[in-house]
Amino acid sequence: MRSKKIKKIVTLAVLISLACCLSYFDSYICSLIPIGMLRYKLGLANIVIMVVLYNYSFKEGIIAVIIKSLIVGFLFGASGIITFVMSFLGSVLSYLGMYLVKKVLLESKFTPFIGLIGGFLHPIGQILGAIIIYGFKDFFASSIVTMPMMLVLGVITGVIVGLTSKQINKVLENKIN
Repeated sequence: MRSKKIKKIVTLAVLISLACCLSYFDSYICSLIPIGMLRYKLGLANIVIMVVLYNYSFKEGIIAVIIKSLIVGFLFGASGIITFVMSFLGSVLSYLGMYLVKKVLLESKFTPFIGLIGGFLHPIGQILGAIIIYGFKDFFASSIVTMPMMLVLGVITGVIVGLTSKQINKVLENKIN
């Protein structure tokens, strides 16, 4: 019993580490292919977060999201606290939304849709963070053009993340827990 619990914790730690590595790789890719003025990330780390969503409890999943956000923020967050807050809020809102939709749609065939929800909610969380930091008037004036693009890209990458995590979960079936 104890060794099973230790295995589960160690596996979660490895998954968090993998999510951090993918986030760094994602930043690198993003720096090579700028989309207009946006520094848009593909959300590769969210593949791992969705694997956690399907194989761990809510508590373990939200802890993984928070730890991943803190590590990535401290190690790679050269842009400062503002970027960290926006990324953190996006990640937490995305995870909460995916968790709630997963609870309603119990079957794994909906994984791409759950990824879409996460991809849509992540920029919403970032937008809320920007509004908290800058105020609505200042944020709205500077971001009216980028908001729709962020949402569309979030939905597209969210579906891809969902499809990818669905395939990974098939391979990992009954191996994590």
